[in-house]
Amino acid sequence: MNKRFICALMLVFFLLITTIPSLASDVITNKKMKLTIGYCPYGMLETSVMKEKKFYEKYMPNVEVEWFFGLYSVHLINNWIAGKLEFAYLGNMPAVMLQGKMKNTKWVGIAVYPKGDVGAIFVPKGSPVKNVKDLDGKNVATGIGSSHHRILEEVMRQEGIKFNIVNQAPEVAVGNLEAGKLDGFCYWPPYVELTKHKGIGELVPPGNCKKYEPYVNAIWPIVVSEKFAKENPDVVRAFVKADQDLHKFLKEHPDEAAQIVFKETEGKLPLEVLKGSLASYNYADTITQEHIDVMQRDIDFLSSKGFLKEPFKAVDWVDTSFSK
Repeated sequence: MNKRFICALMLVFFLLITTIPSLASDVITNKKMKLTIGYCPYGMLETSVMKEKKFYEKYMPNVEVEWFFGLYSVHLINNWIAGKLEFAYLGNMPAVMLQGKMKNTKWVGIAVYPKGDVGAIFVPKGSPVKNVKDLDGKNVATGIGSSHHRILEEVMRQEGIKFNIVNQAPEVAVGNLEAGKLDGFCYWPPYVELTKHKGIGELVPPGNCKKYEPYVNAIWPIVVSEKFAKENPDVVRAFVKADQDLHKFLKEHPDEAAQIVFKETEGKLPLEVLKGSLASYNYADTITQEHIDVMQRDIDFLSSKGFLKEPFKAVDWVDTSFSK
């Protein structure tokens, strides 16, 4: 074997060992910056897991992330308006209202995609109500302008009945249901599982709201500042990719995820409630036409109720490129 051939082999070997690590690297961007993400650990349980596990670090190792706590999505809105957030995990209706008001957000990912299985109507223990039609003309609590307000409207439309919808915070409604001061209520996780756990309510047939799909589906989106997305598309792509990793972790490690949320919420919600709530979630890693149609229904609903003064098209708001 001549020296020239040996040198050629050594050169090929050197090129291989120097290029393989770069090919295997998960890094999407090496930018150095600090960004702030709004999260709601009580209303969107999975956000605590992202905060703890930091799946984004391998995709953008030089980005420092600060997490801003909000009890609910609406508590993040003021900070967004003040320009203090680059990203936010929001409920569907608050996200729509924010975009309608500010016109400076982009919907880039799907945190959670509940498909009819997080909308449950409960009545007090021992109630004479045996099916949803028995609630015709009765007081049913939810958050006015929420996705569950729209769910109740859809139930009424399909069943040909009329609830007296009462606007109450879920914590208040849980106590009122237990005290028999409500005929029924309809809320989101973790209050569905909390009601079951405390044994203070009974599910009204058909149980959850899958019967009324696809009209009761809802999306809890990830939104980003439109200006930030234009200037830093690689960072947005990295974070959306990290959220896809979060979905995988939640499915494969439900017990660990529940423990993380339990710690983040300071033990205020029982571990069994958190496990059940996380198990009720559905996820979507890419944004499809189905999701755009679901979000458009939210926009149309808020507009029809007079909450959204300047309606817009979901297709103009979304940017599907980051999740591909």
